[in-house]
Amino acid sequence: MEITKQMVDEDFMQLKGLAKIGKDIHSPYFCSYDNIYPFTNDRLKDIFKTLDTSNGVLTVTASGDQALMAILNGAPYVKMFDINHLAKYFAIFKFTSISCLSYDEFIRLYKINVPFSNSIAGGFLTNPDVKLYNKVCSNTDYVCARFFELLYEFMETATVGEKFNLVNIKYYPKLAGYLTRNDYEELKWKIKNISALDFVDCSIFDLKQNLGNEIYSAMLFSNISSYFNKSELENYLKLLKSLEENLTNDGLIQAGYGTIKYKPDSIGKNSMDPKFIDDNRNCFFETKSHGMMTTFYKRSK
Repeated sequence: MEITKQMVDEDFMQLKGLAKIGKDIHSPYFCSYDNIYPFTNDRLKDIFKTLDTSNGVLTVTASGDQALMAILNGAPYVKMFDINHLAKYFAIFKFTSISCLSYDEFIRLYKINVPFSNSIAGGFLTNPDVKLYNKVCSNTDYVCARFFELLYEFMETATVGEKFNLVNIKYYPKLAGYLTRNDYEELKWKIKNISALDFVDCSIFDLKQNLGNEIYSAMLFSNISSYFNKSELENYLKLLKSLEENLTNDGLIQAGYGTIKYKPDSIGKNSMDPKFIDDNRNCFFETKSHGMMTTFYKRSK
């Protein structure tokens, strides 16, 4: 996807609307303009223990951490998709930050070690280190730099409520999996040598039509399935089966993620519905770690 000035201006206008009125009224869960996650809520090191990244990775964009961990684990190229049009900008900003900032500068810019930084409205976007912020912007292309220059101006006068609407405060940097000094330095080198990064603005159910004949050894869908009802899970399974054409023979799809103790009303936090898994046991297997369940979809034999 080529990001144009027109796209930046439209997306930023929608960002301001999101900040002022909150979530898009068209969806209770995911929508085209939604708040952003500075870091993942998933234990990515646990998930990547099971995945082969050698043939490239397709992943939800989200915070960008899935893609970064894929690169750290050797993915030669990564494609990202997200229904939230804003996600790609913040992922690009993070990739660029790692490329041009030292480990200590990155920690400072993203306020990793600031006590309770995950509860500060706006997170790292509130009172950022201006010198470092500008350094990252100067290393992005013109149109993306424009987005973040506009964002900086907006955040300077935004109310606390507007900042809360824009940035999801429930994030945990230490789960990202690349924030030790050694891992960061390795990732910094690998980002500069990756063959391709690409973004698509689309719903997961529109994903298939955006892939063509592309082949991946791993796909990561985070906890998207945690929001699906029974009917949506049936459609999700149809999608997963259709994506087999885009997987290597031994490729896997990380199809679900959430707490081991399933609670029917805990939308967004549960692993995939256990009954649905049992009814389709030939399609799935699960791993458990740190109180969380990861569900993988495997190709039909």
